[in-house]
Amino acid sequence: MIGSWAAKAMLSFIVFEWVVQLGWKGNSTYSYASNYVSDLGAVHCDKVGDPTRYVCSPSFAAMDLALIFIGVNVVVAACLITSPVLWIAAHAGDLDDAYKAVGRDKTDGKFRMQPTGFAKVTTTIIRWSLAVTGLAISAIGVFPEDYPNAGHTIGIHDPAVVILSFGIFVTLVSIGVLWFRRTNASLWFFGLAIVAGVSGLLMLLTGGKTDFSGIFERGIIYAFIAGLAILGFMVSSAAHNERIGQLQPRPATKPSWAPRQVGG
Repeated sequence: MIGSWAAKAMLSFIVFEWVVQLGWKGNSTYSYASNYVSDLGAVHCDKVGDPTRYVCSPSFAAMDLALIFIGVNVVVAACLITSPVLWIAAHAGDLDDAYKAVGRDKTDGKFRMQPTGFAKVTTTIIRWSLAVTGLAISAIGVFPEDYPNAGHTIGIHDPAVVILSFGIFVTLVSIGVLWFRRTNASLWFFGLAIVAGVSGLLMLLTGGKTDFSGIFERGIIYAFIAGLAILGFMVSSAAHNERIGQLQPRPATKPSWAPRQVGG
């Protein structure tokens, strides 16, 4: 449950972003279309980037701390969302067979299952990509875009953004693959992965030299926020139903990597 709440905490990013941009003091009004999220975390009022733009965010500390907080939450989610948790969250038709074969333990009432090698490998990829993504988010907060002082050289901030984009894409695709043909939610993750991937590609091709750079960046970030929110709500909902014994698997074609029963 802690892992699911950590995933859902990503939604707080939208609130932090909106509140901080209210204090924007740049040459023009802060634009979600053309300004980067990182502009809100810039420490100094100065010109940054190539092409240069003037940034001035008096509430930069709040934005940077929010990024660190959210990054830590993503790492926590990576540590606590395990293979069984992800399988229970999907609770598609093949779990019904496992329920009938294994039943419930008479001593503690807990359902026991062991994911296959495919599930374990895919979940490992998800957890590692989440962890790397979380660390990249925290790094962006620790090392703002003008760190150490509005320098126009590539520092740790820029590689962190690249790692963040790659980690988001891998995470979304991996969850979609793991849940494919097990729950319709997998289609959402594939769709969000496409949004993140296309946005990242456009951001790379344009090199920030367009009035839509902010949209491209948010296409990556918001896709990740939506994906983790969906994941978090599905995990918490399935965990609740599992505790009260009302988990109702949805009909689905049983894939070749269905979970093996334990002790049956």
